[in-house]
Amino acid sequence: MSIATLFASKKENDLFKTCHYLLKKLQVNVTHTGLSETLQRHVEYPSLLAIKDTLFEYGIESGAIEKGVHSYDAFETPFICSIQQEGWPIACFTLVTSTTAEHIEYLDPITEKPISIPVADFEQIDKHIILLLDTTAPRDEAHFVENSKKQRNHMLTKRVPVFLVLAAILLAGGYILSQPVGMQTWYGLGYLLSAFLGLVVSSLLIWNEIDAHNPFIKEVCGGKSKKLSCNAVLSSSKASLMGISWSVWGFTFFATFFTTQVLFPANTSFMLMWSVLSLLVAPYILFSIYYQWKVVRQWCPLCLAVQAVLAVNALMAVGCLPGTPAFITAIAPYTMAAILFTGLFFLLLTNMAIPQLKDARDGKSYEKRWKKLRYNPEIFQALLDKSDRVTIPVDHLGIVVGNPQATHEIIKVCNPYCGPCSKVHPELEHIIKTNPDVRIRIIFTATGEDTDKRTPPVAHLLAIQQKYGHEKVQLALDDWYLAPHKDYEAFAQKYPMNGELQEQQEKIFAMRDWCNDMKIRATPTIYINGRELPDSYRVNELRNFF
Repeated sequence: MSIATLFASKKENDLFKTCHYLLKKLQVNVTHTGLSETLQRHVEYPSLLAIKDTLFEYGIESGAIEKGVHSYDAFETPFICSIQQEGWPIACFTLVTSTTAEHIEYLDPITEKPISIPVADFEQIDKHIILLLDTTAPRDEAHFVENSKKQRNHMLTKRVPVFLVLAAILLAGGYILSQPVGMQTWYGLGYLLSAFLGLVVSSLLIWNEIDAHNPFIKEVCGGKSKKLSCNAVLSSSKASLMGISWSVWGFTFFATFFTTQVLFPANTSFMLMWSVLSLLVAPYILFSIYYQWKVVRQWCPLCLAVQAVLAVNALMAVGCLPGTPAFITAIAPYTMAAILFTGLFFLLLTNMAIPQLKDARDGKSYEKRWKKLRYNPEIFQALLDKSDRVTIPVDHLGIVVGNPQATHEIIKVCNPYCGPCSKVHPELEHIIKTNPDVRIRIIFTATGEDTDKRTPPVAHLLAIQQKYGHEKVQLALDDWYLAPHKDYEAFAQKYPMNGELQEQQEKIFAMRDWCNDMKIRATPTIYINGRELPDSYRVNELRNFF
């Protein structure tokens, strides 16, 4: 796998590419942001289960099987499988788009282009686990419009720093070329470009210090080569000075160099000062090469790139200094002060930022492990068993939505005008839509008295269930809870009744008595299979169990 290819495809992994390619092929409206977030918040990410559950969000049902002795053309395409070619550190998911007895066409997870190879060749790289797909009823991404705006803002935020750096280089370069052309012009351009290249390479060294396990960094640093290893060099005993790693020193040097070249392009005083500094650091080139060659006996490609840039700077410095008479007096005190304080700023900033970035990286890792523990069904059930249980039967109480014969029942005790109850409604709706073995029982806290404003909408919802059944009342619940304003008069006009409202009072009284006996003090109160939802869990987390 080449570095260029890896860099071009590092932004998104194979799970994202596979799902995105499939959804686009099915003409589903999907955003990078929405798909990526859905995949990454899955407890088992990255895995085939994460793909399966993510595609379900887009209306695509699936099932995983072992290929066994079956031929590929026996399976309906498209389907998802896992492949690993020689030289790949891990297997990658791919989408098979068509199969014949001789050839198979699939999405290359690296280039993101469909390719066709003989079945025998594909058999050698396939892991023989296939995710069959039902693509008959795909649906667009939920909150597609909102996610599209979020994605545009995110992309703009990410690109602004790149555009600013490029603009700074072009402006500085343009200013240099606008001056009378001479040796100072070419040295100025040379320093500007070398400072930029040094900044890029030293930034990769900082990235390596923060996340040495990143696939792109690992490939840049030699991949599986036994002679190339950035970590072996950068973690050695001589890889620091005054307790600060050479990566930080290098980044500070080039960040300061680049900043001053952009702010003071082809400035004689700054060019002379950097010429002196370039010659002063030149001995480090020999030290670094000798240290990697004879002591560590491994090479750091990024370190060698830094030495190459330093060597170019030193050569330009040799040419720049002799042609300048009395060059020492030409270096203004302001120049030295500007370089000194800019360097101190970058040194302190980098030293403070690296631990924070490491903590952020580790925090994501710990969060992932914590979620796997938190969403373990056995642990969740153990906590449920310790919580308060429903001691009074709920048969024939409230409104039931979902499959009436479902094994699992979630009880939601709510107030029709309760804001938090409205917020959990779509979460519970999602559960019953994605899991036919779960039903929701809604019990209201209305008193049934005429003076209670909760009574009319509750009576109306009960009447809709009585007159039209579970499916109609489910739509009515959506109309009520998802409305931005709870307007009972408008709701009643949409679902007219002829005397059914007067038949609901006993049902409301029964729910009121149940709530009083169960000592319901807040809404919504959630029970899972007769046990109250533990305080440490939220309703939106229930989708991890159902």
